[in-house]
Amino acid sequence: MLIVTPVDRLASPSAASTLLQWVRSADGQHPDDHGECAIDLLPRDEELVLALAPRAISWHRIALPRVSGPRLRAALDGLLEDRVLSEVGALHHALEPDGRPGQPVWVACTDREQLRGWVRALETSGRPVARIAPLVWPMVSAAAPSAAGATRSFAMDAPSLLHWAHIDEQQAWLVSASPLGVSCVALQEGAGTLPLSALIPGASDHQEAARSLDVWLADPLVTELAERVLQRHFDPVAPEQWLLRAGQTDWNLAQFDLSLSSNARRSQRLRRAWRQFRSAPAWRPARWGLAALLVAQLIGLNLVAWQEERSLQAKHDAARQALTEAFPNVTLVIDAPVQMQREVARLQQASGHLASGDMETLLGAIDRAAGTEPITPTRIAYDANGLRLSGWRAGEEQVRALQQSLQSAGWRSRFDGNELTLQPPQP
Repeated sequence: MLIVTPVDRLASPSAASTLLQWVRSADGQHPDDHGECAIDLLPRDEELVLALAPRAISWHRIALPRVSGPRLRAALDGLLEDRVLSEVGALHHALEPDGRPGQPVWVACTDREQLRGWVRALETSGRPVARIAPLVWPMVSAAAPSAAGATRSFAMDAPSLLHWAHIDEQQAWLVSASPLGVSCVALQEGAGTLPLSALIPGASDHQEAARSLDVWLADPLVTELAERVLQRHFDPVAPEQWLLRAGQTDWNLAQFDLSLSSNARRSQRLRRAWRQFRSAPAWRPARWGLAALLVAQLIGLNLVAWQEERSLQAKHDAARQALTEAFPNVTLVIDAPVQMQREVARLQQASGHLASGDMETLLGAIDRAAGTEPITPTRIAYDANGLRLSGWRAGEEQVRALQQSLQSAGWRSRFDGNELTLQPPQP
């Protein structure tokens, strides 16, 4: 997985000087490599996630209409027209994961042309976008951790508030996420400690005591500034680690006119599920169980194969012993059944008895198989390859019925439409 985010969200995506911050991870959990470079110099990966900065997205809570397709897009424009500052037709909308019609859902709004520009620039460079994710999104209430949109956060599944101090366009910002939404506040020296109502819209100042449960994180470059301004401790988090967090969320802003095909979405879900199973700590017992099952199956198959090999070898040894005991003159045993058949045939010839491959025996087999119906050939040939009969005074169906009767009795027979070839049974 390769996760990228623009260093300057307002820069032209097609400009050669435009830089993107990126992180690459094989399991989606730990960074393998990271850096900052132009679009054409980005490493290639099978799944590229475009992460949008917090100030590039506005969040709105609405009741999702019971419509779909183009009508849903038009309905969203009507519901959001009075809530956004810019022209609603110039915005791209995206619904929260698994949002259900008739229920309140979060809608992410961002500049459509700017987003399309980043997507086109990455595709032009040969790095198509597989998913679009926010760097920060509204949190899920701790009382409903299994609700739609629930995603992982660093130390807690659903903290009451998540604060992240970072740099955006050469300015330090504090972005705060809660079940009430996402807000961005500039951090400036001498501004004093910010009240809770300034950090989260809709929150009251008497909730200050609840801030002891919050998670306070910061880019190492602005940790000192954030601690001076807000008079509290921040845990430093490297930018690449925060980018990885964007790759772990279930949010995907590639919807409506930017949506991917159903096959691409299915492929993304399969890749994410495989990464989770392969690397997530929660799946470690399942991985160990599967490994133990595979080892047990492998040991069991080897044991069964070993037992079958021993049984087959015992049968070969018994046939070899029977041959050498019945015919002491045989000193080299290569194929015991074939050699025993040959020795029996020699004894039959020496004693005047007919062998199974003699002409008289083969003709007798044909007579018994024909039964009461007279089926007579006009040409007979006999050699080491068996008995060949042709010029039948009967229809083809009768001859084929004779062939099937011979095969049912254990004889080897073949009929090519003109000639019937008969050979003794296999030993």
